[in-house]
Amino acid sequence: RDLLTSRVSPDLDFAVPSNGISLARKVANSLHASFVPLDEERDTGRVVVIDESGAQTFLDFATYRGATLDEDLRARDFTINALAYNLRDGKIFDPLEGGNDLRKKLIRACSNTSLSDDPVRILRAIRQAAAFGFHIDKNTRELMKQAASELVRVSPERLRDEVFKILKGPKPDAA
Repeated sequence: RDLLTSRVSPDLDFAVPSNGISLARKVANSLHASFVPLDEERDTGRVVVIDESGAQTFLDFATYRGATLDEDLRARDFTINALAYNLRDGKIFDPLEGGNDLRKKLIRACSNTSLSDDPVRILRAIRQAAAFGFHIDKNTRELMKQAASELVRVSPERLRDEVFKILKGPKPDAA
């Protein structure tokens, strides 16, 4: 997403077929960087690289959620976040037309269960729409309303983190 919008991001996400935590640990060792296991259940690890100025870059390595990259991307929250860049050939893999949604400035759920699968995504949709100056797709807004009652099952820490990101974002008043 950031590549297509010419944005520089200090966060890089790598989707890998297996061994996300193990690969993150190897990369951290190679770069003499810090390693943090983010989610043992989903086999996700983080590498924190700190440059001479103290700026941090986060490299997250997550094992596919599904058997293939296509299945992984379809299980994501919004189409603008379901794009992959192939480091080997430089091509973008976009099975849900997230690139088109970026051009339309549209937040659209990847599936009808995207928000009920993880209700914190409701807040993420609001945050990203405000931060990017996008609008939320009509069907996605309806899915947000349907999943809103499920926010009670999200941990308070995850809700807090998303609210803080909204408040820290470029347009908290719009959110």
